[in-house]
Amino acid sequence: MPELPGMRHIQRTGDMMRIRKLTKAEHGVTRILWEEVFTEDEDAFLDYYYEVKATENTIYVIEDDAGDPLSMLQLNPYSVRFGKKDRTLHYIVAVATREKYRGRGYMRELLETSASEMYRDGEPFTFLMPAAEAIYYPHGFRFVYRQRQIDGKVKDGLAGEGTVRPATLSDCHALARFAEEVLSETEWVRAVRTEEYYRTLVKEQQSEGGRILVTECKGQIRGFVLYGYWEGKAELREPLVYQEKDWQSLAVFLEKEPVDTLHITGILPRLEPWIERSLAEPVKKDVPMIMARIVHLGQFLESFRAKADFTVKIQVEDERIPENTGCWEVYGENGAFLRAEKQEETTSGDTDEKVTPGDLVTALFGYDDKKGRNKNEEKDTEKDGRSVGTNLRILADGVVAAPPVFLNEIV
Repeated sequence: MPELPGMRHIQRTGDMMRIRKLTKAEHGVTRILWEEVFTEDEDAFLDYYYEVKATENTIYVIEDDAGDPLSMLQLNPYSVRFGKKDRTLHYIVAVATREKYRGRGYMRELLETSASEMYRDGEPFTFLMPAAEAIYYPHGFRFVYRQRQIDGKVKDGLAGEGTVRPATLSDCHALARFAEEVLSETEWVRAVRTEEYYRTLVKEQQSEGGRILVTECKGQIRGFVLYGYWEGKAELREPLVYQEKDWQSLAVFLEKEPVDTLHITGILPRLEPWIERSLAEPVKKDVPMIMARIVHLGQFLESFRAKADFTVKIQVEDERIPENTGCWEVYGENGAFLRAEKQEETTSGDTDEKVTPGDLVTALFGYDDKKGRNKNEEKDTEKDGRSVGTNLRILADGVVAAPPVFLNEIV
């Protein structure tokens, strides 16, 4: 096979393989690997994914001499609201290796190769929904979002005022405007909602036999929710409504559907009491959902505002992205975005403390492992069983923690 752009040879356990970024025209060759590893996904969903999502994403593979993919990693782009501006960040999905080739370090190679390209593009972080925390923790990923979920049956006697119907592609501009209005009431780290975002979601829901349900009154959209139905349970994702009565309109409609239980995910805090009041014996839980990993450390640090004047040096050790390793001097001016400069010196001079990208994610997102919310207190106790050093504490205490994360996207 001839050398192709982006190709790099790797050797693991005596095997010579190639790692490279596929061209858009080649993306379809990875479908066989997807079907082999993710056996739960139906053909209709994969038809949608490779006809819609895979036309705009990036796919890295490790392949054998015949060009057959043995392992893959896909990056799906999203415009994410974070820091100074909306940024194109990548959601890591479909990390998969054929069974007989597992345990050879292929995933690490794919993560490092994709991170290198995201670093060149100046992306502050990347994120994923892990199959298990233990898989990605050693690679610097840390949880940043715990999703609120509620299960229950719709109460009898609810009174909804609006009509409910499935959304069509012609509704997507209005859905985006509505979502941005509701979500902008609070600052979040979240995907920006556009017409194209919802056009994609309409197709995604349809591919799995679901819909986007819209409630409206006098021709005006009052709310909507992503809806799917499996084995007697209604799966509802990210309900967005103006008022409690608008949620009740959706609940009354669902009561007439052939479902026993509602499983509701991605719930905004202000909707939570409305949903609980509409259900008989609601059961709620918080589920760790999204992990993030710093990519370009300078861009990441400069996305945070200072809440005090300070200067601090931190010694960073990044085993996956060597450009991040070194001594960084961080300058904070109250109310302004941080300024971060990598120093020529190899150590910070006034501390032996070394921090990892994972330490910085936990400190600056302020994720509380127990309560699962972003919190800028209690960061000075421990990290990975070690006491947090003075310089990391100075940095964490001197900045405004990232807004709460609200990333409910599946792919």
